[in-house]
Amino acid sequence: MTALLHIHSGLRYLVLLAALGHLVVAGLALLRSQPLGKGNRIASSIFMGLLHTQVLVGLVYMVAHGFYPALAGHLAMMLVAAAVATVVPIRNRKRPTPSAGLALAGTAFALLCIVIGIIAIGRSPLGSTAFGG
Repeated sequence: MTALLHIHSGLRYLVLLAALGHLVVAGLALLRSQPLGKGNRIASSIFMGLLHTQVLVGLVYMVAHGFYPALAGHLAMMLVAAAVATVVPIRNRKRPTPSAGLALAGTAFALLCIVIGIIAIGRSPLGSTAFGG
């Protein structure tokens, strides 16, 4: 396993943790009927930054080591996740009253795309081995 693949695999846990952190921040704001504040912006930015770094490392690895067909679904889902994690917070901030529900839904959808993308290459989102092996 190359260093890039180790970095890419390890970053996965930080991305998942950041997504869960943002879900908690947005979920608490929604439950308490509070406006989104600085904590949401920070949690969203951390998630977005880590996800963009993850996508970049993955693309560099793919260019350096080659594309294979199983990567198509993985790549597509990760690009959708990165787009959603970027566009939803930007659009939400431009609203007169940013919505905790929209922040929560955007991150939840991005997280779902990430999990599906990991599964698309036969890996477990929380494990280091392929399913069944």
